[in-house]
Amino acid sequence: MKPWIIRSSSFVLSASLLLPVAQAHAQSPHVSTNKMATTVAQADSVAQAKAKLSKEAALALATKIVPTAGMTVQNVSFRSADSWRPFPEWSFSWVKKDPENGKVLLSYSASIHANTGELTSYSRQEQEASSLPYAKRISYTEAQEQAKRFFEKNNAGKAAETRLYTRDMPEPKTPLNSEVYYNFRFVRDVDGILFPDNGADITVDASGTVTNYSLSWNDVTFEDTDTTISEEEAEKLFKEQAHPKPVYLLPWERMETQNNKPSLGYTNPFTFYIDAETGKALTQSLTPYQPAKDPEPVSSKVLSARRSGQPLSQEEAVQWASKALKLSNYELRSANYNERDYRGNRPVWDLEFGEKGNSEDGFAYVSVDAVTGDIYRLDKDFRGRKEKTSASKKPDMEKFKAKAMETIRDLAPTMAHQLYWTERFEEEIQNQPVDSERTQIRFERFINGIAAASGSAYFTFDTETGDLMSYSTELGSETYPTQVPKHLPAAEASEKWWTETKAEEVYALVPLTPEDAKRAKEQPSYTPKRTAKIVYRATMTPFEQPYYLDAVTGEWSSTSTGKTIALHRPAPADLEGHPAEKELLLMYEYDALTLENGKIMPQKPITRGEMIEMLMISLNQGNHYPQYSLERKATYSDVANGSRFFSAVEGAVDRGLLDKNASKLNPNETITREELADMIVRALGYKKLTDFPGMFQSQLSDIANSKYRGSIIIATTLGIVPTDKQKFQPQSLVPRADAAITFTRFLEKRDNPDGPVTLLRK
Repeated sequence: MKPWIIRSSSFVLSASLLLPVAQAHAQSPHVSTNKMATTVAQADSVAQAKAKLSKEAALALATKIVPTAGMTVQNVSFRSADSWRPFPEWSFSWVKKDPENGKVLLSYSASIHANTGELTSYSRQEQEASSLPYAKRISYTEAQEQAKRFFEKNNAGKAAETRLYTRDMPEPKTPLNSEVYYNFRFVRDVDGILFPDNGADITVDASGTVTNYSLSWNDVTFEDTDTTISEEEAEKLFKEQAHPKPVYLLPWERMETQNNKPSLGYTNPFTFYIDAETGKALTQSLTPYQPAKDPEPVSSKVLSARRSGQPLSQEEAVQWASKALKLSNYELRSANYNERDYRGNRPVWDLEFGEKGNSEDGFAYVSVDAVTGDIYRLDKDFRGRKEKTSASKKPDMEKFKAKAMETIRDLAPTMAHQLYWTERFEEEIQNQPVDSERTQIRFERFINGIAAASGSAYFTFDTETGDLMSYSTELGSETYPTQVPKHLPAAEASEKWWTETKAEEVYALVPLTPEDAKRAKEQPSYTPKRTAKIVYRATMTPFEQPYYLDAVTGEWSSTSTGKTIALHRPAPADLEGHPAEKELLLMYEYDALTLENGKIMPQKPITRGEMIEMLMISLNQGNHYPQYSLERKATYSDVANGSRFFSAVEGAVDRGLLDKNASKLNPNETITREELADMIVRALGYKKLTDFPGMFQSQLSDIANSKYRGSIIIATTLGIVPTDKQKFQPQSLVPRADAAITFTRFLEKRDNPDGPVTLLRK
């Protein structure tokens, strides 16, 4: 019986005890489902008998937490302790259904520790969308207090042994809608030292309701260290052991927009631990940490291409691949030609071969560069597990590495000088199991000695025969400078990273011994004894998105966009006590407004581009608007692709917020009050109502000649655009403060289904 299947089945049963046993195990291959189901069921039965709490006792505790009035029990299950979750637990779920159609309206689930009676998990899910008004949402701080109260009320013992930890998560931005969830982590505290592997995760929604709670807790022996190094000593050791190296980075959104110029940057160099007792550097697996060795090139020089000239025809490509890969026993089944393949925008033939005389099995997929003849890909049929002819032994990795290198030089010579064997991949293969049928080898791309943003080669060999089973290589389509740009030295990069870093003393879980790991794999019910030791880790300043240090500019940049970011947002010098302070801070928080000489300048007129940008961010639930590729043709001649406002403007055009028939937008010009009103009405989805301006009455005396009369009436009637109810001043400019107030009111009104009714009543 395969141990991994037992473990998988254990999970299935614990989640679906109400299903017929045969159904629960229907997808477990090569094993008698009846035999396995009996084995697992017997194990759970024994575990239930040993548990201190019966099902009835656990249910009684759960119903004190879950408001079960009007609800029906949907499922009851028991899970025995295992190496994944080292305690037994009872789990219950309830649903509330619509009596007319049987639709589930509300569901709860709760799990109880079968020995201690503690709440181990909890969830609440309401099927219908929340109708909570935006203005009624709670703040992050209020949600934090609610999470604490829930924890203390429902698991006081564990709450007393933890503390709220926020160092690894930035305080979220003010939400732009009421569908928001706040997440909190309470970490186990052992005599003042955190144990991050244990704790409770709690989620609170905008109404202040806890929607999820999960407890992770091990029975751990904590090593008692008589003397530990100080935080200052640890800081010194971190700096001494860090060896940052620049790498080329291609931010995710640049990939999407086909901006193929990578940035040179330094990523976090402090990803290791310091042993708090010995001061030695450790990996996160608690093995000795060593600086990375220099990468080893597949070829020390540029190799000539296998061919040149006109692109290969289909017949030539087939002959070329058959000869290079010794496919004489295969015949062509299909062929596809792509002039700009994703592997470097090259012309490529994708060929499928079938073994002669074998219509069902036996295949080979091959990709050939039509110009250079480089073989980019090979996949051959691998017909399942074979009977081993000899005892298992560790594969000779040096032999396979040499074979992979020779394969690259032979099949893809133009890539050989850019592909390198690295220590990181060496560590990976050392962890491959002794009895594995396959041996995997990987290479990484380097440009002038620096790791590239993309590009790699992958190999899979039959461990026993040494046959190449699959191979894939690609270099990416980005372009690099001919020389490495002038950049910050490693020492300066390390110092700058440390300004955003803190040495933190924590307990780290000691990995299982090979014996325990093997036993846990073979016996799912086995829960090995665990120990934890004190180490120092380096924690970075949290930010809403990953970031790196630009090696050329010395600025912090977003890994997502590549744009410069401010890890510490300065407070505006001219905002405290302003009537629109809260509203202006919201727009500043989302970068729709920028400081000028440290000031927000509330009376400065807002520009059209700034307002469009803020509206688009709000319509995308607080996320940035979609990025458009370089192929997107600009709608307006003065907002070209690459402009700060391009994506926001194009997104607004696609949503119908802007008139796409205009030739120019003038994004840097100020916006008038009537234009703002029209923009708001479009964002609300009420633009069609303005086609019938006569149906609305208004006491405003200065809007009769405005082409935006309908929009003005709608925006003022809903109380979004401020007015004195007599004059609107349609041609007046909009100060930043008024724009911020308008935007906040828009957020409060946009999800109100009574909006059109309000208009008609007026």
